[in-house]
Amino acid sequence: MRENATAITCPLCGGVSTFHFLNAPDRFHGREEEYNLRRCSTCSYVWLASPPKPEEMWRHYTEDYHRDIMAAGEGLATARWQRQRDFVSRTKNSGVILDIGCSSGGFLSTLKNGSWKLYGIEMEPSTAERARAGTGAEVFVGDVLDAPFPAEQFDVITCFDVLEHVYQPRPFLTKVLEWLRPGGIFYAMVPNIDSWEARMLGTYWYGLELPRHLSHFSPGSLRYAMASLGFQEMRITTPPVSYIDPSAGYVYSRALHRVGISTIPMAKVGRRSLPSRAIRKALELSVISLFARIASMADASACIEAVFSKSAPDARKAEVAAGGEVQA
Repeated sequence: MRENATAITCPLCGGVSTFHFLNAPDRFHGREEEYNLRRCSTCSYVWLASPPKPEEMWRHYTEDYHRDIMAAGEGLATARWQRQRDFVSRTKNSGVILDIGCSSGGFLSTLKNGSWKLYGIEMEPSTAERARAGTGAEVFVGDVLDAPFPAEQFDVITCFDVLEHVYQPRPFLTKVLEWLRPGGIFYAMVPNIDSWEARMLGTYWYGLELPRHLSHFSPGSLRYAMASLGFQEMRITTPPVSYIDPSAGYVYSRALHRVGISTIPMAKVGRRSLPSRAIRKALELSVISLFARIASMADASACIEAVFSKSAPDARKAEVAAGGEVQA
């Protein structure tokens, strides 16, 4: 239920009309501590209030978490990243590309054709080394705001399932804009806090991923943030992506817990049996896939795919000459 607006300031737009959104625990690790999310009435941005300090966040990025992320990014990499690779190739056929949060290099590995100079940023050192070895990319280890790249170095910057993990989204996006060459593109994917799934599943929605996800965007809040920083929108869509399967796992585990049956947290669940995988795949290809396609057509699927550009100097001058305001 919505509370009365308070004077807590929105970290994205600076608005003071914000309210309690929901409380939820870290269901991935099966922990009971609850975290508080707030929402801004002005820009619709949702964020984690009082998040763990950066030096404490390692507790929440366990080896189990990194294992799952690498497995998702590397498994059948060409098929996993086909949509993203094809879009980049249609937009730019060569140049210098930076993948922020490159993990072990799953996406970058699909661009090893000699047409691209590959760069990455990764927080976890051993994962970054794996990306270097597998792709030949130059990978910076550390926080984006500490990366030493010069201004206007990149033709394309990609950021898949990363922006939601960032403590300071505005400085992060400002750095992205600085690194892009005029006419360069920023291609991002983030969970959609206004998706049908998020509204239906509430605290059990897999896309919450508390407390690792610090920011929760909707198409409206992402559009607001990017426009305020000076990016030019190319497109914002919600592709047919669904988190219903893992979310249903959370609901099932909680139901068992309420009747006194202990369960293994998702972080510790190993590879499922062949019959279980077959059943889940059948559901994915039928019911879940149909739901995701319908949600996508309604701009309400679980994921936001967004593409923005940095205006070329001539375009910016033309806009000023026409009487438009250009934001730095």
